[in-house]
Amino acid sequence: MVDEKRAQSPIDRAWELLISLKLAITVLILLATASIFGTIIEQNQSIEKYSQVYEDWLVKILNSTGMFDMYHSLWFNGLLVLFTVNLTCCTIDRLPRVLKIVRNPKKIFDEQFEKSLSLAGKWRKKGSVSEWSARYTGALASAFTAPVVTNDGEAVHLYAEKGIISRFGVYITHLSIIIIFLGAIIGNVIGYKGFLGLPIGDAAQFIPVRGGSDLKDVGFKVRCNNFWVEYYRDQFGNPTEQPKEYASDLSILENGREVVRKKIVVNDPLRYKGVWFYQSSYGQDKPSARMLLRRADGSMPPETFHLLFTRGEAFGVPGMGIVRILDFQDNFEGKGQAIQVQIEKPGQQSVTEWLPAADPEADRKRGDAFIVSLQGVEQVTFTGLQVAHDPGVNTVWLGCTLMVIGIMIAFFMSHQRVWVRITPAPEGKVDVAVGGAATRNRLAFENKFEKIQGELKELQS
Repeated sequence: MVDEKRAQSPIDRAWELLISLKLAITVLILLATASIFGTIIEQNQSIEKYSQVYEDWLVKILNSTGMFDMYHSLWFNGLLVLFTVNLTCCTIDRLPRVLKIVRNPKKIFDEQFEKSLSLAGKWRKKGSVSEWSARYTGALASAFTAPVVTNDGEAVHLYAEKGIISRFGVYITHLSIIIIFLGAIIGNVIGYKGFLGLPIGDAAQFIPVRGGSDLKDVGFKVRCNNFWVEYYRDQFGNPTEQPKEYASDLSILENGREVVRKKIVVNDPLRYKGVWFYQSSYGQDKPSARMLLRRADGSMPPETFHLLFTRGEAFGVPGMGIVRILDFQDNFEGKGQAIQVQIEKPGQQSVTEWLPAADPEADRKRGDAFIVSLQGVEQVTFTGLQVAHDPGVNTVWLGCTLMVIGIMIAFFMSHQRVWVRITPAPEGKVDVAVGGAATRNRLAFENKFEKIQGELKELQS
């Protein structure tokens, strides 16, 4: 044993590690433990929100280890890749042996093999080998399945099998797990999730993702046309504060044209170009500035959008860049309401300016192709949309389907085999031996074998 270990090359040891059951169990335990933490710790929230829940030192540790965006972390996806490699190597290591059994079944039913079977029987019949070979071939085809006939000297061997696909059930299940993990890795690496608070009448093309630290351009606009909340009523018929149902009327806009419109409720999302919009929440937002965006040369119809009064929060405005509200005055220089905004455009220095509601041309002095102006400040209701894009979801569904098929084959099907040996005996007779075996559900096969054996034994010449 020691000499064998010394003779193993580094590649052999690495292969032994990759096909080991210990590695599979270890990785599964790590994935399960990580998933528990991923469920307990709310994912993709802002650092400010985590600071309200955890101590500062714990926030630093969890943030540095990627626990706030665990499913996109390098180490979590590394575990998925390692388990996928482990399962693939196990399949590559074991599958050739199964293929050898399938391609080269044992068709010769010799006495040595007969002794290894728990289901076997013998009897003697009057007649020739060729006569009984033809009779038993027909009888076995009727009682079980058509056998393969092999001549071995003066003896004839019949071999019949059923359910050979059950040999591959476990490998179909392995393949399904690999496909599911590949789908999960694709979704984690390429996909994204975000939250969008959209006031009535507003449209957005840039979705805050990764706890709001990044803005994702989905390639089209989603607009909230309307929003409703229905509340439960008390015993007197008065509405309570407990919501019964809330819904949003959403439109998808491309090139300024509405291409899809749908009313969504919880568990009935809107899907467009692989992006899902789920009804997630709602609320009365902070005061918001109702803004008007238009081209300086008047070549574009004006668009209305809202900027929330959240200090430092950035909003992506197509054509303008990133816009932040810095300050608000109810009566700016005697001109009424005005907001101070900071505009950041790629490749240009940021600009800070006051936009009075009474002066819609105040932003023209910035010299940009787009002009933004303040129309007023108001309290708005927003619909909360969870936005998700997961390009690996179809791959995961394929894997789930294969897993069901693989489990059904592995647990409910059995590779059943029956052998018959016919050899010449003295006084113009033949000796007949029958044997049977099954990979699982052997009790049920035992009853079937006894029935087959009885039919063959009672067959008359």
